[in-house]
Amino acid sequence: MTLFVGRTAELRKSLDLLATSRDGVVQDVVGVHGIGKSFFLNMLAEEAAQLDRTQVFSVDMKRHGLGEGFHNDFGARASTAVLVETFNRSRELMKLFADPPYHEFDAFREAAQFQSRRADRVLYGNALNIGRRGRVEKAEITNVVEVGDEEVRRQIREAQNEIDDAFLRAWTEFTLNRRVLITVDTFELIADDEMGQWMTRLALRLPRTLISIARTPSDHTLGTYSAQFQQVPLDNFTPAEVSDYLARRFHPEALIPGIADVAHAFTDGHPGGVTLVADLIAEKGPSTLDPPALRRLLDRLPSDPEQRWAELVNMILEAVREPRLRQGVEAASITSTFDGKLLADLMRADGVDDGRNTGDIIGKLRGLRLLQQVPALSGEPSDRFRLHEFIRRSVSLRLRTHHRHERWLPLHRAAAEHYYTILRGWEDENYDSYGSWYRFEDPAWQEQKREWLFHSGMLSSRRAVTRARFTLVFLESVWWWASYLPFPLTRRLLEDWGRASEVWSGTRSTAPVSLERRKSDDQQLTDALTFLLDNYPVSYLKPASAPWDALRSKLLLIRRLCGLRGTTRQDTTPEEAEDMARTDALITVFLAHTRRFKDPSDPRAESYYEEAINRFEQLDDEWNTAWMYYEHADLALERHDLDQTMSRIAECGRRARALAERTEEWDHELLANAHRTQADVFWAREDLPRAAAAYGRAIAHAYWFQGEPHAPDEYTQQFYVEITTRAAERVADLADRPPLLRRFVDLLLEEVPRDKQSEVPDVTGLRTDLARVRSRLFPAGPTADEMRLEESPFMDDWNVLFEDAADPAAGLDVLVANSEVSP
Repeated sequence: MTLFVGRTAELRKSLDLLATSRDGVVQDVVGVHGIGKSFFLNMLAEEAAQLDRTQVFSVDMKRHGLGEGFHNDFGARASTAVLVETFNRSRELMKLFADPPYHEFDAFREAAQFQSRRADRVLYGNALNIGRRGRVEKAEITNVVEVGDEEVRRQIREAQNEIDDAFLRAWTEFTLNRRVLITVDTFELIADDEMGQWMTRLALRLPRTLISIARTPSDHTLGTYSAQFQQVPLDNFTPAEVSDYLARRFHPEALIPGIADVAHAFTDGHPGGVTLVADLIAEKGPSTLDPPALRRLLDRLPSDPEQRWAELVNMILEAVREPRLRQGVEAASITSTFDGKLLADLMRADGVDDGRNTGDIIGKLRGLRLLQQVPALSGEPSDRFRLHEFIRRSVSLRLRTHHRHERWLPLHRAAAEHYYTILRGWEDENYDSYGSWYRFEDPAWQEQKREWLFHSGMLSSRRAVTRARFTLVFLESVWWWASYLPFPLTRRLLEDWGRASEVWSGTRSTAPVSLERRKSDDQQLTDALTFLLDNYPVSYLKPASAPWDALRSKLLLIRRLCGLRGTTRQDTTPEEAEDMARTDALITVFLAHTRRFKDPSDPRAESYYEEAINRFEQLDDEWNTAWMYYEHADLALERHDLDQTMSRIAECGRRARALAERTEEWDHELLANAHRTQADVFWAREDLPRAAAAYGRAIAHAYWFQGEPHAPDEYTQQFYVEITTRAAERVADLADRPPLLRRFVDLLLEEVPRDKQSEVPDVTGLRTDLARVRSRLFPAGPTADEMRLEESPFMDDWNVLFEDAADPAAGLDVLVANSEVSP
């Protein structure tokens, strides 16, 4: 629908509110799919942009929603997970309004950085004041400061309130000489969780601001409707509005009287349906089509609305007399978005079309008002499109119901192959290249991987295989990132799984079932992975108080749901079998964690690690095998078995050296951890010279980790603080032994990246001030403003120091050789 009809009063009221209200006003624009919510927001934004001293922002919550696992999670009993996710997402959303860098938001940006660091300390421990988990401290285990869950929630709420107040102060100044409209589409994605509650609360505090949120109807209510919070229901067109729309659509050509009445009766005034009827009239001839003829055409269509719109689209395309257009619509209906290349691959899958000239098809479908352009990740226009949602859902349902095997499944197979081909470009040498793991951070890879999972999942009647392949990507994202810092991909994956599960459930038998039937296996998997994400400690600190037994139970359930220990794997392709074996190996790693972090002396932790090592070796996964030897060594350290620690670190070093020599890539994170573990052993044995050198090598690798293979991010920054704090603790421990302290620092700094021509800093008098020790001895890490910037003062210093960096292989040789030495 491109003509603005039937919403004039609502539009004028919204613009009047924007122009006159001193307080924040929220408009809750509610309507079913196809009613014109997005169109209303777009028209409101266009009109407001023409007003003097008015700023317009538009947000689509598809980009900022929280994902799965947070329904009805808000208010006084909001979970820790949703509070943390809301804090992170809301902060990023507020930053969008502060850029380009309006000077009014300078103080807000500083507050955001401060509160982010505060939240990190609450969630991950104060790295400057507490020791690392379970390290040997002269045969004593360092105590970990643990914060209760209720206290975490309180402090996260306080941090949220502080950043909200800072934003409000900035917004008040920002709007002194302007008014602001914010449109928020697909608000239903957050309406029933804490994010939706937060946005509503904040919106009502923003002066001279109108926020128009659009959502589909639900049982959820957002609050008391008052002068500041108003609901704007978008209803179907009246007969007069349908008549007005058709008259303007076909002006100056006149329709035969009575046509509008037939159109309204058939569609009940549904705006999207009226638009489709108008398209049919246009193709049949508006000046010659009379009401009885139109009625006969429409009477042929199903009464069910979901089926009706699909058949109406089909009738329009038949009238156009271009079979390729109908084929294009059906192909596009199984995708969330598509470009010309994907549409060509889908049409070729039918075996009828060669897939050429899809640009012409897209152009004609746009001319028929069936498509909308999709913005790129940057927000700019892209070459991707989607069918209007009410059309897409209807056409896809018709294909799935009536042409499941001959059309619907082949189209999903073609889409899966399309995305698989793209992903192969990312995933060659999948697991032996450290740099290749950074694809998990790339938004383009994330979207393509999610699409591949969705479409490939449609193809398998063996649901366990599908669950295993999905779980693999999920656990890899946790293993790679989300076990240390919040990683939005994990929530989005769960959201995708829920969306796909709804479609799969629609393909099954519709026979009545008992209300007492247990949850589906797919829903059980969703619940188990959500529990894992909500309860696995997101930090390098893994306190014994975490619910490790419950996590282990969920992991064992996930293993069973994925069919990893039964007969399912006998009927798989080699590629599927490898993915399932890798899923099983990762589950084993997390099972080891549930034993180790609750009680390092638990013998089951040992056997889980041994099993994980064997499984990764069978998969020829050298990178993860090396990591398992490091973690296995760390476990031995926590058990005070120093000889076993050194033996395992030696094997880790040998694996890392072989991998680095073959791939010419250095996993600085792994090497920093290995040298630090070795240093802890030397310290426990009071071999201070070797301990100093090993801590220095650990710091060097942690420093290089911040600039290779990409600019620093929040994790590399945190990791550097962790490693340097460990060395600073050792320096502080020697504060009362000046001769040993001087020698220890000299040997330490021989390995640390620094200007070797400069004097060795004086460390006397620093005592236990770890922050001063770190700043005096070690090169500075990046600031919050330098995250992900290849050009920054930090990277300037990094590049200078890296030019004279020692060969990492030398450190590996020492790692292996020293690990073979016992006192």
